[in-house]
Amino acid sequence: MRSSPLIGIATFLATKILISTLIVGLVILGLSLLIGRYFCGWICPLGTVIDLSDRLHQKFLRGKPNTIRPLRAWKYSILIVILIAALFSTQVIWFFDPIVIITRSMTAAVYPLIAFLLESGLKLLLSVGILQDQLFSLYDLFRQRILPINPIFFQQSMTFAVIFIGILLLGLLARRFWCRYLCPLGALFGSFATLRFTQGIAVASDKCIDCGKCQRICKMDAINADYRSHARSECIECMSCVAVCPTSAISYQLRPKFAPQRIDISRRRFVYSSASGLIALGLIKTGFKNPIATGQVVRPPGALPEPEFLNRCVRCQECVKICSTTGACLQPGLLESGWEGLWTPLVNARHGYCEYNCNLCGKVCPTGAIHPLELSQKQQLRMGTAYFDKSRCIPWYRGEDCLVCEEHCPLPDKAIKFDIREARRPDGTVAVVKFPYVDEKLCIGCGICVTKCPVPGPGGLFLTNAHQQRWGQEAEF
Repeated sequence: MRSSPLIGIATFLATKILISTLIVGLVILGLSLLIGRYFCGWICPLGTVIDLSDRLHQKFLRGKPNTIRPLRAWKYSILIVILIAALFSTQVIWFFDPIVIITRSMTAAVYPLIAFLLESGLKLLLSVGILQDQLFSLYDLFRQRILPINPIFFQQSMTFAVIFIGILLLGLLARRFWCRYLCPLGALFGSFATLRFTQGIAVASDKCIDCGKCQRICKMDAINADYRSHARSECIECMSCVAVCPTSAISYQLRPKFAPQRIDISRRRFVYSSASGLIALGLIKTGFKNPIATGQVVRPPGALPEPEFLNRCVRCQECVKICSTTGACLQPGLLESGWEGLWTPLVNARHGYCEYNCNLCGKVCPTGAIHPLELSQKQQLRMGTAYFDKSRCIPWYRGEDCLVCEEHCPLPDKAIKFDIREARRPDGTVAVVKFPYVDEKLCIGCGICVTKCPVPGPGGLFLTNAHQQRWGQEAEF
């Protein structure tokens, strides 16, 4: 994630802060001045998956043009929209960056699916009753290395899967459709590649026999009709043309040569793209925010103040994935905090809780949206506050003792206290009941009382972001 220069640039524009962990991405971008758009051909994981998928599509593309060159400019338009929006502190990079897309898809859609299929398949084989010892050994191995301790479920996983599959299916229209026409990171590398200081692909005209094999093998449709020139902004340095040339007319050279080329975007398209970026950020900024839902948005411990958090978070779901191995409270949100907060991590306390002895989410965050905390710091930071719903809580509603929430509270002094007094039950009898309440000065909003509440449905407690303490701020009282 830290290797994506587009994340680094967009985050810098949005926050006006250069994040040190993203400098590596800028170094990788600088290398494209020497070796072109190499990242797309040799490093990008989404490009690799698309290549594998395109092999399955080859029979559908056979005999078709396999090129829609007028669409090349689209990726530059998307890049401009992203940068303009970031300049006005609205992040949309999380929707388009290929590194984020592949990370999010693998985390929230592919991995849960693989885990489910593996576990279901092994249990099915075990039920047959053949090779039990070997199957149990294999099951234990998967349990230790691959399978999660408990089944994992993520909100929005179906949405992420549909988007990922849609990107792969674009290969039915043209090879590497996403990379050729839509990828803004590819557009960024392509822009730098047009200014490279080295030769790259070179063609010996006297050896070329115009067979066209190089153009047909090119994944990016970078080679022009004369077979002797190519678009530097499109070439991903894969060397396929070098390998396929029957006369060795094509070679790859790193000798100095500066011959800048124009990129495929007109002045009018640049203006339209900039205007589109401004309109998009305006619509996002003016979107309706439900005050009730907003009050229930509880962020991970160490989250930056909300505006800076939204500007830094790239919705990679790394924190959600690591959280699923402990308390499993983090889930990708929908519109609880408006369009700006789409897919950002938030606490779903009814599903899981923030483990008191865990501080992993801050350690895996690639952009610093969640500040890494020492465990002692994290255990004192307030994420929010829990409250009782007296119309559902067993002691308050039925006049019967229930100690579950207090027993699970991890704090040494217990944030849940009891008011012990006589009360009349719904059947008219009188009994001494322990009425629980939350000590707001102690509660850190971990949500375990909400998770463990035995009342079905909404439960007898709920979690809000009242008294939350964002990183660098005091608690709100």
